Amino acid sequence: MRDLTVEGIDIVIALDISTSMNAADFRPRDRITVAKEVLRSFIEGRSNDRLGLVVFAGEAYTQAPLTLDYHVLVEILGSVRTGLVEDGTAIGNALATAINRLRDSDAKSKVVILITDGDNNAGNISPMEAAAIAQQFGIRIYTIMVGKGGRVPFPSGPDFFGKPTYREVEIPVNPDLLKSIAREARGSFYNAVDRQTLESGLNDILDQLEKTKLYQAGGYQNMTEVYQPFLVLACLALLLEVILSSTRLRSFP
Repeated sequence: MRDLTVEGIDIVIALDISTSMNAADFRPRDRITVAKEVLRSFIEGRSNDRLGLVVFAGEAYTQAPLTLDYHVLVEILGSVRTGLVEDGTAIGNALATAINRLRDSDAKSKVVILITDGDNNAGNISPMEAAAIAQQFGIRIYTIMVGKGGRVPFPSGPDFFGKPTYREVEIPVNPDLLKSIAREARGSFYNAVDRQTLESGLNDILDQLEKTKLYQAGGYQNMTEVYQPFLVLACLALLLEVILSSTRLRSFP
């Protein structure tokens, strides 16, 4: 009998915290709040996978290196907010930072999940160059575009009575870039226009990762072998019963 051992996957989440993530088209919440809530559920649902967190706007920074301590990671995620770093959307730098965390990993599967709502307009690293490097290191990149672009409600402060007010702001997006990144790094692209589609996108990624883990572990083959020791025991019990029956018949003709 071989034990079923499922090896974990190393995942780095790259989360956009530029000011455009304050857009309130995920009403009654803004994009960053919904993204954090959905990511929290994603993190809490993991087991055996090491997770890391990179945040980015005009620059990219590692908030949490790869860890199995999901409680600490959730706390770190909770402290993340827009305005922590210089504004902008440095997608290439974010990917490079995430790749740097994964390149020396011994895990059989290494994944970056990029969550952003904008076009690349900052940083000194091309997103496509970063995607090509990821491909060379065997790192998959899944991209999630938050929002649909165009004119969206953006908070402009409270009114005289303290009630939030909004103004329409044009936020550029580049879905073609995110699709190209995912294609280059053997991942997938998703467009999340509300909480439900963000959750479904992450769940789809999760399903793909779980299938990868089972395939690597030879899970389907191993699971069919679980019944074998019970079959042996059953055969022995049946044989013992036959022997005892035969003995009783000989002793008491």
